[in-house]
Amino acid sequence: MKKLFTIISAVLFSLAAFSQAYNSPESIEYDYVNNRWLIANNNGNNILARNSATGAVTVFAPCSGGPHGIEIVNDTLYVNAGGSIKLFNLNTAASLGTIAMGATFLNGLTHDNTYLYSTDFSAKKIYRINIATRAFSVFVTATGGTSSPNGIIYDGANNRCVFVGWGASAPIKAMDITTGAVTTIITSTLGNCDGITRDATGNYFISSWTGNKITRYTSTFTSPTTVVTGLSSPAEIFYNVLTDTLGNTNSGTLNNTTYHYFGSVTSVDESLIGSFHFSVSPNPIAKTAELKYETQEQGSVRIELFDVKGQLIKTIINETQSKGSHVIIFDRSMLSAGNYFFTISNSLGTETKKVVIVE
Repeated sequence: MKKLFTIISAVLFSLAAFSQAYNSPESIEYDYVNNRWLIANNNGNNILARNSATGAVTVFAPCSGGPHGIEIVNDTLYVNAGGSIKLFNLNTAASLGTIAMGATFLNGLTHDNTYLYSTDFSAKKIYRINIATRAFSVFVTATGGTSSPNGIIYDGANNRCVFVGWGASAPIKAMDITTGAVTTIITSTLGNCDGITRDATGNYFISSWTGNKITRYTSTFTSPTTVVTGLSSPAEIFYNVLTDTLGNTNSGTLNNTTYHYFGSVTSVDESLIGSFHFSVSPNPIAKTAELKYETQEQGSVRIELFDVKGQLIKTIINETQSKGSHVIIFDRSMLSAGNYFFTISNSLGTETKKVVIVE
């Protein structure tokens, strides 16, 4: 029998995860491969894993040094811990070593295809770390002004990283990833900014301790809108683009994580979910692959490719199609080897397929 369920989003919902395991959570990231949230548990000196289906929280791995910013790159989890970066196998949690950088207080962390970028909150510097060799250097010797750099995110379309800072009327700044030059995008009205993330359409979200809130900006940093309130020293945040859910870490008295849905109000027929019969062959993909699927009705169909960070890599199609079977040839040219996700969606639902691209 068909059952209808409604994803409610007229008012953003927040689900507090089980708080007994948390001890000043500081950073959060969604692990698309293993369908879970990973959380840097600062005073607990460990990394937690929250099952996205059940909400159960377990210890992923011990991590001394007061873990802060975390970043997933392929099958490795990188963690800012004091003045070093610690590495863990994403699937087994095994330690993969430490990059001892002698930094003061590493906070925010992001990456492009070649480098990690880590903000040093106390020294007001930004480090660049080669992912392949682990060689590192101070890329930005002074981030400028009195504001200490905090959360940071890679913006490949504009060849930059965008980062936020501490203090009153905190500026939102950009760092050119070729030259290291730092410029101010805007001087915000926010105070003590901690985290920054972005959704699939390019909107930015910024957490700030002043007001204990999250503010959304457009891709050009205009039209600031408060979208979440009632938080407690909100630290790093992350936007899961597959479910349109923003994960937040409350490092203050609430001492928990919260999750906020930003999708559309949609009624979905459960009997039709997964009925695309979406397949990708071959998988792994060396050169090309066939994307095969079925549609139950004529209408708009969208297929997108995301990386494991949840960043949109490419829109494969976005068009009106007839009811029936369809085949698309996908060419992996210009894409690096690694794990990716296809999503196919229409008015009836969404289906996701993990793929591996190999050399």
